[in-house]
Amino acid sequence: MDFIKAMNIQNNISLKEFTTFRIGGNAKYFVKVTNIEDLKNALIYAKKNNLKTFILAKGSNVVFDDRGFDGLVILNKIDFINFHENEIETASGTSVAKFAIECSKRNLSGFEFAAPLPGSVGGAVYMNAGANNQQTFDTLINVTYLNENFEIINFKKEDINFGYRYSIFQEMKGVILSAKFKLEYKENIIDHQRDLIKKRTLTQPINTRNCGCIFKNPENNFAAKLIDECDLKGFKIGGAKISEKHANFIVNENNAKASDVLNLIKHVKNIVYKKKNIRLHEEVRLIPYRGNE
Repeated sequence: MDFIKAMNIQNNISLKEFTTFRIGGNAKYFVKVTNIEDLKNALIYAKKNNLKTFILAKGSNVVFDDRGFDGLVILNKIDFINFHENEIETASGTSVAKFAIECSKRNLSGFEFAAPLPGSVGGAVYMNAGANNQQTFDTLINVTYLNENFEIINFKKEDINFGYRYSIFQEMKGVILSAKFKLEYKENIIDHQRDLIKKRTLTQPINTRNCGCIFKNPENNFAAKLIDECDLKGFKIGGAKISEKHANFIVNENNAKASDVLNLIKHVKNIVYKKKNIRLHEEVRLIPYRGNE
């Protein structure tokens, strides 16, 4: 009980407020951490009490179950950026857009693609996020990681298996703490970033409640193109709708439930496979109530 008070672990907290989709039920337990020691202590507490855990940062690529999460959700608010000439270490909880913009202010190139993105650095590494022919692992040097035995490990890039919207961390049980990148000095980066942000504003439904791209792009194709060609733009199930602006986005138009989103995802996958003989795979993370269903 003293630990719960000291850590300010809360009960029955709505997860909607911590995701860009504004969908999902309540977390049985919820705690915000601002440093690595508190993060480690929260994970130790969860393990001792046999609680499932989920690390949440910006909440831009997740859909929580309508029932919420039957365990401990840890909100990662660890935030720092340390510049050492053109090598930069940044915390997993740092906004990836903030990181990209701070780099551009110093004429450091290689992370411009992330300026329009809503997620965290940890999420970008975890998913190997990318856009405009750039991806997170292009400039990565190493990752500092807390493993399931609460040991801090340093992974060099060459020791990490990664690919399109994939990193080995998706198959591991620890937590990304920070990442270090090596960028190149270049002029006029801010202008390029402004162009990318403008392009995103024109082509994506940024003023809606959404969780980013729903599906990964199939090899040599685009999920949005396939969905559009199947005449699915504007298709609705409950309060969830395929965006009319960008077909690879689902928007929460009218208090959508997670079940609406899941059913819409299933419908889109079925129609695209039926008409195009191509299987779509989710990019968004669907978080089950018990964490392992």
